[in-house]
Amino acid sequence: MSRWISGLIVSLVTAAPAVAADAGEWLARMASGLAQTDYQGTLVYADGTRMETLKVFRSAHDGRERLVVLTGAHREIVRDGDTLICIGEGDPTVAYEGSPLAKWVPAVDAAQAGMLTDYELVLGGVERVAGHVTQALDLRARDGLRYSYRLWLERRTGLPLKVIVVDGDDKAAPLEQLMFTEVTVGVPPAAKDLLPSVPEFTRHFKLSSPIAPMVDLGWVVRDPPKGFMLRSQQRTAAGDHLVYSDGLASVSIYIEPQGDKPAEATASRAGAVHARSLGLGDRRVFVIGKVPAQTVERFARGVAAEDAR
Repeated sequence: MSRWISGLIVSLVTAAPAVAADAGEWLARMASGLAQTDYQGTLVYADGTRMETLKVFRSAHDGRERLVVLTGAHREIVRDGDTLICIGEGDPTVAYEGSPLAKWVPAVDAAQAGMLTDYELVLGGVERVAGHVTQALDLRARDGLRYSYRLWLERRTGLPLKVIVVDGDDKAAPLEQLMFTEVTVGVPPAAKDLLPSVPEFTRHFKLSSPIAPMVDLGWVVRDPPKGFMLRSQQRTAAGDHLVYSDGLASVSIYIEPQGDKPAEATASRAGAVHARSLGLGDRRVFVIGKVPAQTVERFARGVAAEDAR
């Protein structure tokens, strides 16, 4: 028996592709995996306050995706090009907006552009996830103003099969976890699995729109945390919205009229997401992001009218 196991291990190792030389190469492999890999499987999301199980289908060659929430009320998302089709009551899904791995596409772009300087990339060990051999890759925050991430990348494609968010080192309990419990990698889903199950109840949204030039709205954040830069700002009927990001973590700032009733100062948390609101003259400032509480607090306290700097 021991010889059989030894032989199996040897065959698995020799059959696997050569390990990328460093963390940067694995990041590049992940970018390719996210863009070019077909997959389908069952995904579990947990953040300490809730747990959801989802069925995910993705066809890489045409960018079509379908996500079905298997717990609670029926919710479903189908993405076809720039159209998002939502089925079910309330939010299409509590856990995600679109593909559960979509957020890693801009993060990889930022890393390859040299923007993730506030994270240290460290290779971990080789582990199995959902029956697949994976390479662990850490993005360790260099300070306490952002979270650290650990990813497990499928060895042949670089597709992330597991992602955890931690506050501190990798020994800390995960704040958020995303993991395939079973997945087929490299096989296109059947055409029927990419179609909405009940089209008569769909809601359609357009995902893409022309990129408008960023207009100065007259707001600044004094002394933002290191690495966070203003990425977008827009004015809507409800008020002004600013987004700051370090390339991976992002923070949204909403500045809205208070109305007749003065805004109460509040702080809240849902899993890894913190939120803070407070009054600023005749405005209400609301800040939310998947970052530590001290980061959200710093942004909320730093908002000021540009002429009041």
